[in-house]
Amino acid sequence: MPHVLLVEDDALVRMLLEKRLQQAGWEVTALRDGRDLLTSIAARPADLILLDLGLPGVDGLSLVEQLRAQGVRAPILVLTAYDLPHLHATVRGTGADDLVQKPYDQEELVERMRKLMAA
Repeated sequence: MPHVLLVEDDALVRMLLEKRLQQAGWEVTALRDGRDLLTSIAARPADLILLDLGLPGVDGLSLVEQLRAQGVRAPILVLTAYDLPHLHATVRGTGADDLVQKPYDQEELVERMRKLMAA
């Protein structure tokens, strides 16, 4: 069963996503912030990281850069509520594989995750 690390600071969004991803057949480790992500990835690798961009403490872009610098090769899909020009290019420039803007359709998100894992 593929392992997904989900990092989302909003408790309701995190809970709903965790449930949907489990229904899709993935084992999910749901985390609240970037510090938890860095600890968790060191303890157990993931097949995909689903990462909110706007996190408390360490922002999502910094986390992507840190993960890639540490040699983490799992696909990283970034979630964001921001709608800024060139955001997609900026996020991919840090080493992320894809970007999905909120609000998003959960089914589309699951499909994009499947494509990233299959690549």
